[in-house]
Amino acid sequence: MAIGFVNTAVYLSIYAALNPWIPYLMAHVLGCPVSIVGSFLLNSCITCRTRPTWRGFLRYPVSSVFNPVASGARLYVVVSRFEMGKNVAALVAGVIVTPVSFLLARWAFNSGRPTTNATGIDPNAPAEAKRDTPTPGRHQLAGR
Repeated sequence: MAIGFVNTAVYLSIYAALNPWIPYLMAHVLGCPVSIVGSFLLNSCITCRTRPTWRGFLRYPVSSVFNPVASGARLYVVVSRFEMGKNVAALVAGVIVTPVSFLLARWAFNSGRPTTNATGIDPNAPAEAKRDTPTPGRHQLAGR
Protein backbone atom coordinates (compact mmCIF):
# COMPACT_ATOMS: atom_id res chain seq x y z
CA MET A 1 0.00 0.00 0.00
CA ALA A 2 2.98 2.30 0.59
CA ILE A 3 3.81 2.09 -3.12
CA GLY A 4 0.32 3.35 -3.87
CA PHE A 5 0.93 6.37 -1.70
CA VAL A 6 4.29 6.99 -3.40
CA ASN A 7 2.59 6.83 -6.79
CA THR A 8 -0.14 9.15 -5.56
CA ALA A 9 2.56 11.60 -4.48
CA VAL A 10 4.20 11.38 -7.93
CA TYR A 11 0.84 11.90 -9.61
CA LEU A 12 -0.02 14.80 -7.31
CA SER A 13 3.35 16.45 -7.99
CA ILE A 14 2.81 16.30 -11.74
CA TYR A 15 -0.79 17.41 -11.35
CA ALA A 16 0.13 20.39 -9.14
CA ALA A 17 2.96 21.41 -11.46
CA LEU A 18 0.76 21.36 -14.58
CA ASN A 19 -2.47 22.66 -13.05
CA PRO A 20 -1.56 26.38 -13.16
CA TRP A 21 -1.02 26.25 -16.95
CA ILE A 22 -3.63 23.79 -18.19
CA PRO A 23 -7.17 22.78 -17.10
CA TYR A 24 -7.22 20.57 -14.01
CA LEU A 25 -8.75 17.53 -15.76
CA MET A 26 -6.07 17.72 -18.47
CA ALA A 27 -3.40 17.81 -15.75
CA HIS A 28 -5.05 14.70 -14.29
CA VAL A 29 -4.94 12.90 -17.66
CA LEU A 30 -1.23 13.71 -18.10
CA GLY A 31 -0.27 12.75 -14.54
CA CYS A 32 -1.91 9.32 -14.63
CA PRO A 33 0.33 7.60 -17.24
CA VAL A 34 3.48 8.58 -15.34
CA SER A 35 1.95 7.21 -12.16
CA ILE A 36 0.85 4.00 -13.91
CA VAL A 37 4.34 3.25 -15.27
CA GLY A 38 5.93 3.92 -11.88
CA SER A 39 3.32 1.79 -10.19
CA PHE A 40 3.90 -1.09 -12.60
CA LEU A 41 7.65 -1.10 -12.04
CA LEU A 42 7.50 -0.76 -8.26
CA ASN A 43 4.66 -3.25 -7.77
CA SER A 44 6.13 -5.88 -10.06
CA CYS A 45 9.56 -5.76 -8.38
CA ILE A 46 8.69 -5.05 -4.73
CA THR A 47 5.13 -6.15 -4.06
CA CYS A 48 4.75 -9.14 -6.37
CA ARG A 49 8.46 -10.02 -6.46
CA THR A 50 8.35 -10.73 -10.17
CA ARG A 51 10.45 -9.47 -13.01
CA PRO A 52 8.61 -6.86 -15.10
CA THR A 53 7.55 -8.32 -18.43
CA TRP A 54 6.06 -6.79 -21.53
CA ARG A 55 3.02 -9.02 -21.16
CA GLY A 56 2.46 -7.79 -17.61
CA PHE A 57 3.11 -4.21 -18.74
CA LEU A 58 0.38 -4.52 -21.39
CA ARG A 59 -2.12 -6.10 -18.97
CA TYR A 60 -1.42 -3.64 -16.18
CA PRO A 61 -2.88 -0.48 -17.78
CA VAL A 62 -5.95 -2.42 -18.87
CA SER A 63 -6.51 -3.50 -15.27
CA SER A 64 -5.82 -0.01 -13.97
CA VAL A 65 -8.20 1.90 -16.21
CA PHE A 66 -10.31 1.96 -13.07
CA ASN A 67 -7.84 4.27 -11.30
CA PRO A 68 -7.83 7.30 -13.64
CA VAL A 69 -11.52 7.00 -14.44
CA ALA A 70 -12.67 6.64 -10.83
CA SER A 71 -10.26 9.23 -9.42
CA GLY A 72 -11.04 11.65 -12.27
CA ALA A 73 -14.77 11.29 -11.65
CA ARG A 74 -14.29 11.87 -7.93
CA LEU A 75 -12.03 14.82 -8.66
CA TYR A 76 -14.66 16.38 -10.92
CA VAL A 77 -17.54 15.81 -8.49
CA VAL A 78 -15.66 17.07 -5.45
CA VAL A 79 -14.40 20.20 -7.24
CA SER A 80 -17.63 21.07 -9.04
CA ARG A 81 -20.23 20.08 -6.43
CA PHE A 82 -18.46 20.61 -3.12
CA GLU A 83 -16.08 23.38 -4.19
CA MET A 84 -13.09 21.72 -2.55
CA GLY A 85 -9.63 22.94 -3.56
CA LYS A 86 -8.36 21.20 -6.68
CA ASN A 87 -5.08 19.98 -5.19
CA VAL A 88 -6.70 18.63 -2.01
CA ALA A 89 -9.43 16.99 -4.10
CA ALA A 90 -6.79 15.28 -6.28
CA LEU A 91 -5.05 13.92 -3.20
CA VAL A 92 -8.29 12.64 -1.67
CA ALA A 93 -9.41 11.04 -4.95
CA GLY A 94 -6.06 9.29 -5.37
CA VAL A 95 -5.94 7.97 -1.82
CA ILE A 96 -9.52 6.65 -1.96
CA VAL A 97 -8.90 4.76 -5.20
CA THR A 98 -5.49 3.31 -4.21
CA PRO A 99 -6.67 0.09 -2.43
CA VAL A 100 -8.89 -1.02 -5.33
CA SER A 101 -6.15 -0.15 -7.80
CA PHE A 102 -3.73 -2.31 -5.79
CA LEU A 103 -6.05 -5.33 -5.98
CA LEU A 104 -6.49 -4.89 -9.72
CA ALA A 105 -2.71 -4.65 -10.15
CA ARG A 106 -2.16 -7.94 -8.32
CA TRP A 107 -4.74 -9.54 -10.56
CA ALA A 108 -2.91 -8.25 -13.66
CA PHE A 109 0.45 -9.58 -12.51
CA ASN A 110 -0.87 -12.96 -11.40
CA SER A 111 -3.36 -13.71 -14.19
CA GLY A 112 -1.91 -15.96 -16.84
CA ARG A 113 0.99 -17.09 -14.64
CA PRO A 114 1.35 -20.83 -14.20
CA THR A 115 -0.13 -22.07 -10.97
CA THR A 116 1.88 -24.34 -8.73
CA ASN A 117 0.77 -26.83 -6.15
CA ALA A 118 2.23 -27.22 -2.64
CA THR A 119 5.33 -28.96 -4.01
CA GLY A 120 6.18 -25.99 -6.24
CA ILE A 121 5.57 -28.00 -9.42
CA ASP A 122 3.30 -26.66 -12.14
CA PRO A 123 0.53 -29.29 -12.52
CA ASN A 124 0.07 -28.26 -16.17
CA ALA A 125 3.75 -28.72 -17.02
CA PRO A 126 4.80 -31.52 -19.38
CA ALA A 127 5.63 -34.85 -17.72
CA GLU A 128 9.39 -34.56 -18.42
CA ALA A 129 9.50 -31.20 -16.60
CA LYS A 130 7.82 -32.75 -13.58
CA ARG A 131 10.31 -35.65 -13.51
CA ASP A 132 13.32 -33.32 -13.64
CA THR A 133 12.07 -31.07 -10.85
CA PRO A 134 13.30 -32.19 -7.44
CA THR A 135 10.62 -32.50 -4.81
CA PRO A 136 11.38 -30.00 -2.04
CA GLY A 137 11.91 -31.38 1.42
CA ARG A 138 9.96 -30.33 4.45
CA HIS A 139 12.60 -27.74 5.45
CA GLN A 140 12.41 -26.11 2.01
CA LEU A 141 8.63 -25.74 2.12
CA ALA A 142 8.76 -24.14 5.56
CA GLY A 143 10.70 -21.16 4.16
CA ARG A 144 7.94 -20.23 1.73
